Amino acid sequence: MKTNKLLVKIGIAGAIAAAALVTTPAVASADPITDFLCSSGSAQFCPALLPPPPAPLAAPAPAPQPQGAPAPAPHQGGAFQYKNCDAARDAGAAPVYRDEYGYGPHLDRDDDGVGCE
Repeated sequence: MKTNKLLVKIGIAGAIAAAALVTTPAVASADPITDFLCSSGSAQFCPALLPPPPAPLAAPAPAPQPQGAPAPAPHQGGAFQYKNCDAARDAGAAPVYRDEYGYGPHLDRDDDGVGCE
């Protein structure tokens, strides 16, 4: 009699195991224990699904090449004059020659045609 009860218990346990196998989704996973725990309703054991990787972006534009001092603007009839030699040096224009953009007589102390020498 005891063996019959034992066989019935084993049969019930086998039926439960078979039902669990049939009802679980057929997803290939590296860890069957995690699949079992996740399927049991406990979300803490479910692996987080990663979003798909973003689409590759277009190649970045090449960086502009560094340049030296900006070229002085074309001569505008002597309208522009540097305020002082520091301003001419900061602009990269010193020394400033007569008939050049930015030249002014106040920059040429010895009146030789070269300012901020």
